[in-house]
Amino acid sequence: MARVDYKNMIRFRDELVEKHKIFEGMELVPLETYEGMNTRVVWEFKTPMIEGFYKPFQVRGDDKIEKLLIGELHYMKRAIYCSLAITVNDAYDLPLLTCEYDQTAPRITVTVDFMPAVDMSVHQEYREKYYSALAGLWRQYRTIEGLTKDGRCLLQRRYGHAPWARETLSCYLLDGKVEEEEARYQVIEAAVAYIRVWLDHWRKAEPVEDPVYKQEIAKRRKTIKEYYLAHSPGGEMLKKLFGKEKSHLIESLLF
Repeated sequence: MARVDYKNMIRFRDELVEKHKIFEGMELVPLETYEGMNTRVVWEFKTPMIEGFYKPFQVRGDDKIEKLLIGELHYMKRAIYCSLAITVNDAYDLPLLTCEYDQTAPRITVTVDFMPAVDMSVHQEYREKYYSALAGLWRQYRTIEGLTKDGRCLLQRRYGHAPWARETLSCYLLDGKVEEEEARYQVIEAAVAYIRVWLDHWRKAEPVEDPVYKQEIAKRRKTIKEYYLAHSPGGEMLKKLFGKEKSHLIESLLF
């Protein structure tokens, strides 16, 4: 095990945006209000215990992405909880992109996934459409040391009690805990690779024409968001740190 001091922890936003330039060519416009809530109150925050940002964006000239959120919560200079989430307008069947990268001195817990907009056991063509390009990356990166050990972070540590949470995820989820320095950067590379595949799908996406299929997408997304807002274990921690209103805002931006 290689312990990492806070000052040497990976700066998630800088790694994705500055080093890997994952949003190059996209004009990101800050999203100032969401569902009637002022998002500016969490663009930057600092207290004796925490500091960081949760900043949502839209893409200028685009009607596919509902919101793109990137955030870091630095806790008492001991840990950094990082998130990237991209949600989609209901006219498109793109999956939700989710990435959590939570750093503590002994380890990082990571989750990267395309959360499907439909039931893939019913819509086999959906898996082919959005996950065929992901399958090879999943086989490549799931062998990172720590992603195949016991103690998976999302399904067992956080949602082991909740079968509904497992059903929201895909069969190409990357999820686990890594400890060695090399593995910490390998999972960043994995996240970048997944993000690039998602962005390629986004660029090619066409509106859904079938009204029944479109209704199914909207219903599933609404139901999943309601479940996460009601049952996410992370919500209790956010309430303690931010209070009820701001924690609801952050969770709404994440999901």
